[in-house]
Amino acid sequence: MSLSCYCSDDGEWWYIPPDDYSVLSTKRARKCRSCGERIALGDLCTRHECYRTWTHEIEMRIYGDDGVPLPDSYLCERCSDLYYSLDELGYCYTMGDDLRALVREYGEMTSAARAETPR
Repeated sequence: MSLSCYCSDDGEWWYIPPDDYSVLSTKRARKCRSCGERIALGDLCTRHECYRTWTHEIEMRIYGDDGVPLPDSYLCERCSDLYYSLDELGYCYTMGDDLRALVREYGEMTSAARAETPR
């Protein structure tokens, strides 16, 4: 997906962005959801709580309107840095997109805009 300033909350699943970095303290290593790098125990990362909309009435009764919990997604320290940078600039991120490619796209957009601006 490409960069977008439009953030939609009406998807089939969503995530709650973290407030800050944390140390991976799970029982096993995890894989970065953006770049696929291995996140070892004790490494700095961000944990994103994921949810999906309910699909059956029973799920709605159990979980309510909060959504059905999914396994958490993790971003390595490098991708977390990129995530926070793009978020601060007002861009939205879809979990699973390669943040390195999105930052590259941002760089190309801004350098093209600078080249077009008369001095």
